[in-house]
Amino acid sequence: MVWNRVLKDRFNAESGAVVKDWGGHLPVAIVFPNSYHIGMSNLGVHALYKWLNSQADILAERVFWDEKELSTSGALSIESRRPLTDFNVLAFSLSWELDYLNIPPLLRAAGIPVYSAGRDETHPLVIGGGAILTANPAPVAAFFDVVCIGEAEAILPGLIELLKANDGTPRHELLAKLALLPGIYVPGHSVNPVKRQYTAQLDDFPVGSTIFTDDTEFGDMYLLEVQRGCRFSCRFCLVAGTFCPFRYRSVASLLEQAAANRQHRDRVALVGPVVSEHPQIVELLRGLRELGYGLSIGSMRVKPISVDVLNELVKGGVKSLTIAPEAGTDQLRRSIGKNFSNDDVITAVDKIGQAGIKQLTLYSMVGLPNETDQDVSSLADLALRCKVEADRHRMLLSLNVSAFIPKAQTQFERQPMADGTVIEQRFDMLERTLPPRGVKVKADNADWGQVQATLSRGDGSLAQAIEKLDKISLAGWRRAMKSSGLSTDDYARHHFTEKDILPWHMVNM
Repeated sequence: MVWNRVLKDRFNAESGAVVKDWGGHLPVAIVFPNSYHIGMSNLGVHALYKWLNSQADILAERVFWDEKELSTSGALSIESRRPLTDFNVLAFSLSWELDYLNIPPLLRAAGIPVYSAGRDETHPLVIGGGAILTANPAPVAAFFDVVCIGEAEAILPGLIELLKANDGTPRHELLAKLALLPGIYVPGHSVNPVKRQYTAQLDDFPVGSTIFTDDTEFGDMYLLEVQRGCRFSCRFCLVAGTFCPFRYRSVASLLEQAAANRQHRDRVALVGPVVSEHPQIVELLRGLRELGYGLSIGSMRVKPISVDVLNELVKGGVKSLTIAPEAGTDQLRRSIGKNFSNDDVITAVDKIGQAGIKQLTLYSMVGLPNETDQDVSSLADLALRCKVEADRHRMLLSLNVSAFIPKAQTQFERQPMADGTVIEQRFDMLERTLPPRGVKVKADNADWGQVQATLSRGDGSLAQAIEKLDKISLAGWRRAMKSSGLSTDDYARHHFTEKDILPWHMVNM
């Protein structure tokens, strides 16, 4: 009853939610296996919610997983506070590998068998989607009846039409029919690799904040998707593979969308892998400012960095910015597909400072293929060069650093992750060297990075470890892997040869 009240309070604090009568509608639960606070910052959730509820005979509600509160009370929807077993379809939206770990406890709490093989006609159809499942569904395929390979806008119309037409077809026959649809992977039924689906015209599917709440990471902003894909081919990056080709929305459609939502928020956050590469980015920023919006943008490319764009951002109230040197030497940077120099980084810092940005974050990685200790030492030297430039403009400087994590469907998909001890030593070197000289360093956890690498490139054997996990912690993960006869190090450090059949062979990009 306490959790019912929490959900009711959350719903009452929102604007934009849709409530439909349950009669005559196909009920779909949009399931985000992480907290409400995180999930409501995810545009995938907003896009699904908007599209599904725009269909006259579909009812869509949201379900999140706040483990501490829900582990004993089950997963309930925000809108009607109904259990998952009341829905015909559960549509999981996944954007981070570590959220895989929340799938079994969520299903168990709802009284639904964790494995697809354990479900029958009385259970909801469990569907998974998102970029990480598109790249490699293998580790959690056994939990899903259906996995969507590609973008929802290109897949959902055919999928939903088939489900609406379903008149009690036996489960195995329904799954066999679903396996024939483009972009649908049905474990145990799909024979040939499934071709990734995408929508060519983004303007046909506006994506932005649909529901507004203060209880989220970007609660004071309207989130607006500007583009998908990337024109560049960084060898470590998932975006080029799972979201290609590079596409962008027209300025006219973006401004129309922003104007329609102006009453909800005073700031707009532009969302996309390379927002600054929109061919009319200056016109877009200026138009948003003319609507009265303050601006927010996650990051900018080092080269080319546009003074006009920087000036528009500062006029729009932007005070902090991120750029990504990615590595400390030109040679290592070129090897990962980044074609700019250390001098280009310094030039970018100078231009950013001149524009009036008050705080700059550098993002980089350690543990890259062929990286040496000298490369990491050079990264520290580069950060200190940037600090000198930042000080000239009275701009604060920090460095965020993470471990290189090999991802399926990237050019580095066959590469091993660096040894965890080496990564920790390199984190430690940066953390010892830079803060005393005025550069704040934030380093990721190398152990969780190895778990993420395991899940990113893993195979179906991992499902048993994920299902056995009794506590979401490193100790719990290690116990589950050990009891399953598996090794995190074997997965994260594995170097696939050209002869190896990759675990994600069922996906055709």
